[in-house]
Amino acid sequence: MSTDEQTQFLQQLAEDLNSRNITLPSFPDVVIKIRTALEDPTCSSERLADVVRTDAVLVARLLMAANSAFHNRAGIEIVDLNLAISRLGFEVVRNTAITLAVEQIFNASQHAELRESIKSIWSSSLSLASMCFVIARNSDNLNPDNAFLCGLLHEVGKLYILTKARDYPTLMGDADSLASVLEQWYSSVGKSIVEAWGFSDEIANSMEIEENLSSDSGSPATLVDVIYAARLVLENSDEQELDESSQDIVGKLKISQDTLPAIRDAYDQHAQSMRQSVS
Repeated sequence: MSTDEQTQFLQQLAEDLNSRNITLPSFPDVVIKIRTALEDPTCSSERLADVVRTDAVLVARLLMAANSAFHNRAGIEIVDLNLAISRLGFEVVRNTAITLAVEQIFNASQHAELRESIKSIWSSSLSLASMCFVIARNSDNLNPDNAFLCGLLHEVGKLYILTKARDYPTLMGDADSLASVLEQWYSSVGKSIVEAWGFSDEIANSMEIEENLSSDSGSPATLVDVIYAARLVLENSDEQELDESSQDIVGKLKISQDTLPAIRDAYDQHAQSMRQSVS
């Protein structure tokens, strides 16, 4: 790729960030209605079910999730939406709706030249979300459902960059340069998108790991720590030991060579359930 085109593209990204002009399609109405309903502490399963029923695909996803091996250890099939919501819990309903919405946003951007790249990012996002959930579940001060969202949304900035890069055909044809741009810019772009979608500062800050990772080994674990640790575990095979330089962070999250097998088993179960529900 020519230096001039690379400079032009990076200038455009910088301008978009400075002007907060980082946009992807907004969430469907049903997701907004679910988030609004759950802000009411008196919200009931019946009320939430009434909102969910406006989206047939979401209904199917929730019933599938409720009957998955991860959520249905007893093997008792549920065909009623109210019972499915009761089994899953409100946070899982919210996250399932958001997962469906993000999946639809990814699919809407699958132009021919982007299809394989976007498919890879989506698969990576699902894996990271599941690992974040499993790791956060073992912590006393973290919400595993919020950790799941952090993992799911962590690479959404790459989607925006890829869609913008379509206007720069030379960049699209230079795999190394495109990969470099994605790696350097996706976290800042992703944070801007997550903020625009109305997620909390805690979730938005988790998009930028290097900027927000705590060096204080005595401080409580954060969602940033979870993202860092989840990526570390996913990048290491069963035979590899975790890097000694990461011990302060993984220690906060009760991750050790002794606990890794159980974490990986739980991850396999959760990831399989997730992939079944979005297939």
